[in-house]
Amino acid sequence: MSQEISRAIEKSATVDLQPFIRLTRDVKQGVLPNGNYVAVKRIKNSHSINETLFYREVDSLLNIEHENVVRFLGFCASTDQIAIEKEGSKEFIYAEVRERLLCFEYISNGSLKNYITDELRGLEWNTRYEIIRGICEGLYHLHREKQIYHMDMKPDNILLDNDMVPKITDFGLSRLDEKSQTMSEDRFGSVGYCAPEYLQQGKMSFKSDMYSLGVIIIELVTGQKAIPNNNNVLRRWRHRWKKTGKETPLVYQQVAKCLEIGLLCQEIEPSKRPYIWDMIHVIRETEGANGKISNSYEHTFGQISPYSEDDMLGIEPLQLHFPFELNKQMSCALQLTNEMDCYIAFHVENTSPVSYNTQPQKGIMPPRSKCNVEITLQPQGQALRDRANEFVVWSTTVNGGLTVEDITINMFIKEADNVVDEVNLDVVFDGGEPQEASKKTSEPQEASKKTSEVSCLRILTCKALSI
Repeated sequence: MSQEISRAIEKSATVDLQPFIRLTRDVKQGVLPNGNYVAVKRIKNSHSINETLFYREVDSLLNIEHENVVRFLGFCASTDQIAIEKEGSKEFIYAEVRERLLCFEYISNGSLKNYITDELRGLEWNTRYEIIRGICEGLYHLHREKQIYHMDMKPDNILLDNDMVPKITDFGLSRLDEKSQTMSEDRFGSVGYCAPEYLQQGKMSFKSDMYSLGVIIIELVTGQKAIPNNNNVLRRWRHRWKKTGKETPLVYQQVAKCLEIGLLCQEIEPSKRPYIWDMIHVIRETEGANGKISNSYEHTFGQISPYSEDDMLGIEPLQLHFPFELNKQMSCALQLTNEMDCYIAFHVENTSPVSYNTQPQKGIMPPRSKCNVEITLQPQGQALRDRANEFVVWSTTVNGGLTVEDITINMFIKEADNVVDEVNLDVVFDGGEPQEASKKTSEPQEASKKTSEVSCLRILTCKALSI
């Protein structure tokens, strides 16, 4: 297939970006004459393109072939001149305009960023673990076998194929270790994933990628970049596993292992972070019934253990669907379930400016009981967008002598001695046709604008690779 693509590029000498589907800000979907789709990264059009950065990325890509790294198919380059009239004069300045494209295999499922959720929803644990394993395998290939450090590891730069296999992409900041400087005056990394020594001092190394990897691992396990409460993470996963019947000792071990590695990779001092080749065996190992975790990453998380009692309030659904109609009141039901032998206090809070009526908004649930909460939205004169984290449900165990009037916000402050659970609820408005119609109305104008932008890209000479 790769040779067929290369021959198609050579024969056509063009990359057709019609119908110009935008995948990310700088990457668009293209179609080769043989019908194969490619992802085309365009180096921003300006009078000056940093040739060093461009060919650095090409050099990195030419040396890589791995299941967990996006496959490089070829690159396109052209340099033209345009005449710019001097202000107040009939003379012209002739400036170079450079166009640079990188062609990659097309990965259909988008970036990992679209799949980041908390423990209670989204991807199952087994899928998340395989994604973590694949990212580590790809990074091992870059670091150990190719001596390349990426320098911009983040969920946006990890793509997923139809089988949810992760593929590392975007080597705009990568360095070949054997040729590179170890300091950079420019800072191009992504805030939140960038190692502090690079962000503050420009220091670059394999350990910089390990810091970013640690953030990604924690985010995949918990849905957040913040340093987690390990006990609480395991409690939330336990709650989900018990509902789905997928609770095993192995999954507890894997979550604990990933948390341990993710935190270790985020040590402020680079020397305390592992190299990828020091910890890849821990990710690769498949524990059996008698399997053990490497002592380097062994950790005990309080009293959390397989098959212990689920101590979280059951909340269904986690995504509230409102049947939307213009100028009509709409409502949605939320069911709370207490399957424990203790009392649980709860409080449902709206986090947005949209006005909802929640009944009951708070309450105390006796042991082994259920409570139905009705959430009503008043008539709206225009369609509303779907909203993530529109509601939060707080809950905590209390003694049976309390009444609803005793429930205050202070009961749900996490610094308190009691364990407080916080669960976010998303809102989806079903049938919001006006919003969709207005979106479609703008599409022809946008398409016209994009078509003119394409015209300059189709004349580029392409250099095919024999992959």
